[in-house]
Amino acid sequence: MSDQNPHIDSSKFIHLLHQDGNKAFELLFKLYFDKLLHLAKYYLNSTEDAEEIVQDVFIKLWERRKKITELNNSYLFTMTKNACLDYLKHQAVVLKKSKELFDSQLADPLRFIQNETASYILEKELDQKIQESIAALPTKQREVFIKSRVNGKKNLEIAQELQISKRTVDTHITLALKAMRIQLKEFLMVML
Repeated sequence: MSDQNPHIDSSKFIHLLHQDGNKAFELLFKLYFDKLLHLAKYYLNSTEDAEEIVQDVFIKLWERRKKITELNNSYLFTMTKNACLDYLKHQAVVLKKSKELFDSQLADPLRFIQNETASYILEKELDQKIQESIAALPTKQREVFIKSRVNGKKNLEIAQELQISKRTVDTHITLALKAMRIQLKEFLMVML
């Protein structure tokens, strides 16, 4: 390539990345976004998740631009592949935890409740505690959680409605459930 448009393997490009990050970054984005997106889609089977992963890769590149001493195709593809694998591992952990929680709740279905009156009182108390824990969530988390768990909307539908990524919706729900478990833990311990 000419001096005006150095190849990304060259020291001139690294220098350009350090000195005029915007121009170099724009060139990187134009050259590699579609290629990295194709790779991410291969791993994730979801265009939306793949786009978010590739955007995250470019954000990391931007944040590290002053520290980069060597940059090539392999570096970019490896970053993308690793980001995809990390995402898949995270999804597997979330799924496993959800399944464990569901299974544990089925295995011990409130055996301690002896009669309908006690059951009704505890149900009302639990409902109140759940409503309080939902109300204590940050605004966006609460909105996403209600749309998902109360209104029964799918995460993709919520993402489109709120104009945020599906991954952001997943994160809001995960954080909301974690906060609610912490808040409800004390109440549930008393009941057990």
